[in-house]
Amino acid sequence: MRVKPYHPVVLTLIRQQRAQRVLDAPCGTGWLGHALQASAPQVALDGLGLYEFPDATAGYDQVVEHDLNLPAPDLNAPYDAVVCGEAIHLIANPGTMLESFRRLLTPGGTLVITTPNSWPPGSRLRYLFRGFHAGFAPSSDRRIGEDYITYFPFNFGQLHLLLRHYGYTDITLHEVKEPKPARWYERVLAAPSRRYCNRQHEAASTDLGKGYWYHAGSDASLLGRWLVVSARSPQA
Repeated sequence: MRVKPYHPVVLTLIRQQRAQRVLDAPCGTGWLGHALQASAPQVALDGLGLYEFPDATAGYDQVVEHDLNLPAPDLNAPYDAVVCGEAIHLIANPGTMLESFRRLLTPGGTLVITTPNSWPPGSRLRYLFRGFHAGFAPSSDRRIGEDYITYFPFNFGQLHLLLRHYGYTDITLHEVKEPKPARWYERVLAAPSRRYCNRQHEAASTDLGKGYWYHAGSDASLLGRWLVVSARSPQA
C-alpha cells in the first residue's frame, strides 16, 4: 500500500492524543488499519465506507457501509479520535459530516482532516486560466457512485471557518513533509499572501486571531499540496 505524505502526520497525531478508540471515516481500503497494526496494535479501530472497504487483515473491529453525506451511525462511540482522510472535498454536505463526527467524539476528542490544498499559487493559476483548481476538473458528465467527483476545493481558511461554525476548537494546521514549493516560482508568487498574513498576525489582538494568521501564513498553508488539520470537539 502506497504511503502518502500525510500518513505519518496522522499517525503522529493519534499517538500524541493517546487515542484508544478511533473511527476511520471513510476507511477506504484500510491504510490506517494496516499502519496502526504495525505501530499501535492496542488501538481499537472502526471504519465507515461506501465504495471501498478494507480486507480482513486490516485490523478493523467493525466496518459499516455508510454515506458520509448522511448522519453517521453511533457504532462504538464515543471515540477519542476521528480520522477523515481525503474525503471532505468529495462530500456534498460537509456540515452534516462534521456534525456527526462531533457527536461521535468524546468531549475534547480530536478530529483529523486531510484534503488537497487549493491555496498554492500553481492551483490558483489554474483557476485563473481554466476556472478550476488543480484536481477539480468539471464533473458535469460524471456518474455519482461510479466516477471520481470533487465538490469543494478547500484551503486552511475555509476549513477553519467550517470547523468553528460546528463548534470545534483548537484548530491547528500541521506540517507535511513534502516539497514546498513544488515549482520554484510559487514561492515568489506566494510572497504577497505571506506578507499580508504576517501583518494580520502582528495586528491580531486575540490568541485565536494570532493562531489563525500564524497558520494561514505558513508554508503548509501557502505552498503545501496536502492539508492536515486537527480540531477538538467541545468540552462537556
